[in-house]
Amino acid sequence: MIDQLRTIAIFQTVAELGSFRAAAKSLKLSPSVISHHITQLEGQLGTPLLYRSTRRMSLTDAGTELLAASQRMTTAAQEGLAAINRRIEQPVGKLSITMNTSSANQPFCEFYTGFAKAYPKIQLSLHVSDHSVQLEGSAFDLAIRGRVDGLDDSSYKAKKIAHLMLGVFATPRYIATRPALKTFDDLAEWDRIETFKIPWKSLASLIGASTPTREPRVVMSCDNFEMGRQFMLADLGFLIEATALMIDHVKAGELVQVLPNQSARPFEIYAIYPANAPIDSPARLFVEYMTGAAMRKAEWVSSGKHVIPMQSAN
Repeated sequence: MIDQLRTIAIFQTVAELGSFRAAAKSLKLSPSVISHHITQLEGQLGTPLLYRSTRRMSLTDAGTELLAASQRMTTAAQEGLAAINRRIEQPVGKLSITMNTSSANQPFCEFYTGFAKAYPKIQLSLHVSDHSVQLEGSAFDLAIRGRVDGLDDSSYKAKKIAHLMLGVFATPRYIATRPALKTFDDLAEWDRIETFKIPWKSLASLIGASTPTREPRVVMSCDNFEMGRQFMLADLGFLIEATALMIDHVKAGELVQVLPNQSARPFEIYAIYPANAPIDSPARLFVEYMTGAAMRKAEWVSSGKHVIPMQSAN
């Protein structure tokens, strides 16, 4: 079995480099040894893997299938070795992350702190802005973003790291001045503080409301979530925000979650990083940490229902 795995690895090198000579140079073997291994493998499998001619070489259907399986095997082995190496040696490097202000608050800060403690030799640089930064060509290695209508970074890999549940919040003083709420549509009689640049109907669906027929008046609009919270605490209107970020205010009696029985659906949070980032790069280490055991076991809020960590998977 071990000899066959070695031969498959040689086949993968030939297929990826496109010639026996290039594979021989890469593996520091002679072309004749490479040819012997491929011929032996084809004999064992009972089917050709490569089409050979004096001018070019190409894969058969069987060769294409075996190459894909071999690449999965190689990737798994590399990830396993990288994990072991990380246990032995502390990774060194820099990681620059851009995020919005919601992701710069609790409970997310707990995980940035935990990552910094787990990898003390990686220097973290955190950039907070509610303007979406174009990653390509920027100085950032990774972005943390929330999206409901897909992602715009086609050259980057997006990994879901958590789900947030949204709710509608206002101060008791503001609520006392407004008409009582019976349905989501009744919010049209209230004043909205706008931070999410999402159509009202789309935002309502995240809260779990049926398609609204009326929209509230936007009394204040800003692209900063922290500023929106301050406007809400100043009794200017209601705010739609992640429940996990509001829970401490609710417990302190400063805010009330109105229409709490709506069947909200998750708002997905992504880590976005270059698709070709090495397995042991700081960006990949960060994503692995955020989707790993530390995140799954953490107590985000007392009820455990406001943030849903993603399971670790590629």
